[in-house]
Formats: sequence, structure tokens, C-alpha cells
Amino acid sequence: MSAGAVVAGRPDAPAVMLIHGLGGSYRAWNRVLPLIEQAARIRAVDLESADSIERDADDAAALIDRPTVVVGLSRGGLVATAVAERHPALVSKLILLCPAWSQASRLQAKSPIERALAVPGIGDLLWATASKTRQRAALRTAFGPATSVPDQFVADLRARGRRNLVRSTQSIDDYLTAGPLSHRLEQLSVPTELVFGEQDARVAAPHNEFAHLAHANVTMLPGAGHTPPWETPQQVADLITAALA
Repeated sequence: MSAGAVVAGRPDAPAVMLIHGLGGSYRAWNRVLPLIEQAARIRAVDLESADSIERDADDAAALIDRPTVVVGLSRGGLVATAVAERHPALVSKLILLCPAWSQASRLQAKSPIERALAVPGIGDLLWATASKTRQRAALRTAFGPATSVPDQFVADLRARGRRNLVRSTQSIDDYLTAGPLSHRLEQLSVPTELVFGEQDARVAAPHNEFAHLAHANVTMLPGAGHTPPWETPQQVADLITAALA
């Protein structure tokens, strides 16, 4: 199995699973964990397979032992959705933070640098010669203008490596090509909170794509970019504790 988990909180409390985004790790939740550990038993997973949203969902589901509030950031939001699709008895509520909801919603996915990284040889050379400063600059679009790019996100990206990043990106396209997020949520009955940052430069805010879903609610976070668990941790923690209640 290609998933591990950091466990925190109270063992007897309601269960929460936190799933990181593209090129990241469980450390994306470091600012949220202390805000919810008194209210939840928390598993912050570390996914490694990258090849398939569905495979990552199965790996994450293998760590769940009772109905759980599943929270996913960016690509992790799609993994969380796939957990509910494939293992519905394990999910009591979904909280999807800044998920791509269609291929067209992915504002940076077809940028020149991301396309070049996907080319064998050229991509390897670009990655090998990229300094930490250049990789930090590449992560700039994952945060709002008021938030500096944290060192740990640069370190996580470098640790994942180019091939992991490319495969993870392709798995997003594959998943959304097979069915956009709104269609997938139509097939589910689990209560769902869709959360988007008003300053997100990586995923476009939806318009009315989810308005017809009675069990889904869309929330916009002012001041947040593409990484609310780091930028607005208290607001994310409040959403999680409300779901637990």
C-alpha cells in the first residue's frame, strides 16, 4: 500500500481524514491540526502512488475504520471524492478545498513550464537545474498575494520529484475527463462542502456548476488563494469542526 498517515487528536473523538494536494505532503495541514485536535481523531495521509486518483482513494480508504469526515485539498479533493464513490460507507461528509472541477478550471495546468516538465529529457533537465528559488517561484500561484511561499512546500515539491508531479497532474486530467466533479457529486448523497479561495490562481471559481446539488454547498474564502489550510487555517478548522458537530 502506498499511503501512510500521521495520527493526532483524541482516539475517542469523531474521525477526520486530511488529504494533501499535488506535489505536497501531510505537512500542508500543520496549521490546522492544533486547531481541531481536541475535537477529532485525525489521520493526515501521505499519498505516494500518483498514477491514479482511484488508486490513491483505495489507499486512503484502507486507513479508515469508521465513518469519517474526509477533507481534501486540491488534487486531494478529487481523491476524497473518489473515496466516497468507491467506499461510500466510510464517508460521513466531504469537504473539498479548491478542487479542480473540470479540465478547463485548471488555470495553470497547460502553462508553458508545466507542459515542458512533462516532456521526457527536457523535463528532467529543467527539474535538475531548477534552483530552490525557481521552484519557490513556481509555487507562487498556489498562494494568495499576502502569503509567502513556505519553505516546507518547496521541500515537499522537491522530495516528490518531477515524475511524481507529472503523473499526479495526468491523473487529475484522466479523472476529470472520465467525469467532471459536478457529475460525480450528482451520483453521491454524502453532504459536501466545496470551498474555494477568492484569490486562487490555480483553479477558477465555479459559477453555477453545483447549484443544482441539494446536498452540496459552495463557500468562497476571502483572502485565500489555492492553499486555505495554510493561508486561512482557522476558517478551515471551523468548517471541519462544524461538520463533526
